[in-house]
This record gives sequence, structure tokens and C-alpha cells, in this order.
Amino acid sequence: MKTAVIIGGKLQGVEACYLAQKANIKTILIDINPCAPAIGMADEFYCLNVCEKSKELLALLKKGDFILPAMENDEVLQALYELKDAEALNLAFDFSAYAISSSKTASDRLIRENQIPAPVYYPNCQPPYIAKPNSASGSEGVRYIESVKEAETFLKNVPKGDSWVIQEYLDGKSYSIEVIGKPGDYRTYEVTEIHMDDRYDCKRVTAPCPISDALKSNFSAIGIQLAELVHLKGIMDVEVILDKGQLKVLEIDARIPSQTPTVVYQSTGVNFMEELAALFCEGIMPQRDWGEKKHVSFEHFIIKNKKVEGVGEHAVSSCGPLHYYENCFEADEVLTDYEDGEEVLVGTFINSAATQEELEQKRNCMRKKLNHFLTKEDGM
Repeated sequence: MKTAVIIGGKLQGVEACYLAQKANIKTILIDINPCAPAIGMADEFYCLNVCEKSKELLALLKKGDFILPAMENDEVLQALYELKDAEALNLAFDFSAYAISSSKTASDRLIRENQIPAPVYYPNCQPPYIAKPNSASGSEGVRYIESVKEAETFLKNVPKGDSWVIQEYLDGKSYSIEVIGKPGDYRTYEVTEIHMDDRYDCKRVTAPCPISDALKSNFSAIGIQLAELVHLKGIMDVEVILDKGQLKVLEIDARIPSQTPTVVYQSTGVNFMEELAALFCEGIMPQRDWGEKKHVSFEHFIIKNKKVEGVGEHAVSSCGPLHYYENCFEADEVLTDYEDGEEVLVGTFINSAATQEELEQKRNCMRKKLNHFLTKEDGM
């Protein structure tokens, strides 16, 4: 049995622990937060400050066949970077590729210099717009801007030292794809659809996606091209928006993502922790037989005040240690920190089925069960 040391216990850490559990990979989780969501998913947990580089930390890091940073804290990543060569650690992370992808300015420049389709920058486009912090991840800090005047006012009031990018707002469907590998040898995986809430936070991920094989092939080619451009060794996800029949790249992130890996696993059986273990421990990734795809829905709900509401992943990221349940609330799998007697339930609900119709039937049964929870007719 391989051992993975996972650094970071928020949603990326949850993803890594979940997939490791499915792959029979032992997990040692390290986080400074004693109540991090991933704690309930890990085999072992240690509350440590990585930046202190303690003897206890080093001993734990050396227990791993590979070490997976599952967060985006610059100070922690710098500490790991310094330890990597000094202690001969096997880090499943590409610091150079991450440095590009974590800067929207740098990654957007790369995309444009290579004529890869992407949203147009303000002021060379018509309103409305989307404003994004340069160094934030995913939907963090994203703002909708209605007009040119509002964009001008926003930029005038940006605090000194902050950096933002403003692009045209495109009202199409969003899709994601993962790339894993090393220069000259990359593989892409099942395309997933990203469903956003009104805060531009992902509230649901589904697969397979209702797009043509030609678009999927085009998306795969874009993903591999970007991986080659950043000389990726590891994992990267690419998010696009479908605008008038064309895929336009919104962002790239060279680190393990949250949410989409579980959907890819549930739909195709391909486990990204197995892929990363093969890449960083054996140096190669064996061919995988995807088999017949399942239809999958991965979604977050909060149940409170007599209401069941689909919410973005931020709601789950603020939970305490999550626990894994099967066949709970009529869902195949549930991740939640709920305990009997509490008035509020927050969780991630995962369902899969052979057809879309069967999947929707499962989801309907789940929603009925969640509504029963509101009346306290039955519990978990």
C-alpha cells in the first residue's frame, strides 16, 4: 500500500483523501487548522505549521511515497519548495507551472500569446464585465460589473498594491478538463460541466457533458497545448466557457482541483490519485480502461430554516471535519459534518446512474428525503 502525505485540509484535501480512500492509498493529512474539513476523511491527521519545518513534520513527510500539496498558500508552498531538494522529498507538484497558473496576468498572457481563444480584456470589449483578483483561485473574489462607468469607478478604487483583471462577461456554459503527465506525455480525462451559484461559486458538477465529440477533442487539444506551454509535470485543470460554439479559456490551475476529480472517478472509474502515484512514483502512467461512462451529479446543499438550498462550495469549505456516508438521504454518497440533533445540515451529495433519466430519479428521491429532514420526520 502506498502512502500519500497531503498538505492542506480544505476542499482540495478532501478531494485527495476521498480519492486515496477509493484507491487504497494511505493518507497522512497535515494542516494548521485542527478542524479542517478533510480531517474526517484522512487515515492520520497532524496539526502542524509547515512553515516551521519541525523535526516532526520532516519525519512525517518522509513517510510518504509521495507528498501532495492540496492548497494554495504561498508561504506553505515556499516552505515545501525549500524542503524538497534539501530533504530529497517526492513532491507531486510543479512549482514552475503553478507560478504561471496562479497569476491570472501571467496565464492570460500565455494564452493570448499563443492565440488560444479566451474572453476579451476591458476596455477592448463591450459590457457587462467580470473582474477577478490577479492571484485568487477559482471564483474567489469574482465580481460582475454592469457598465463602462462602473468598471472605471471600480478600477479607480482598487487598493494600492492590489491587482485585478477585467474581461468581457460571457453567458455560456462552463466546462472543465484535467491534464496529467509530463512534457511529451500528457493525458486528458472526462470533461465535466460546472454549474455556478449567483456568487460565481461552483454549486454542482456533472458528467458526461452534452457537447459534441469535436468540441471534446478540441478541449483536450487545448489542455495538452497549455500543459506543454507551462512544461507541466503533475496535474492541471483548464476551465472554459462555450461562447457561440467556441471554447474560450477562462483559467488554468496547476494543482489538484476540488469537485471535478470525484465526478471523473464516478463517471469513468479513473482515479487521479492513482494517476499521480504512478507518475511520481513510477515515472509513467499505465493506460486505463474507462469502460462505460456513468451519469454523475455532485452537488452541495444547505438545509436550514425549512428550506433546501443548493449552494456553492464555499459553504462546505467552512464546515468542520467531514465524514463519508453511503446510501444516506437517498444519495449514493454524502460528505457532511452534520451530527444528530443539529438544526442545520450542510453537505456534498453524490449520485450516479447508467442514464440521465435514472440519475434524475435518484436526485428527486434525495430531495424528498431532504425535505423530510426539515420536518424531523426522519434523520440520516
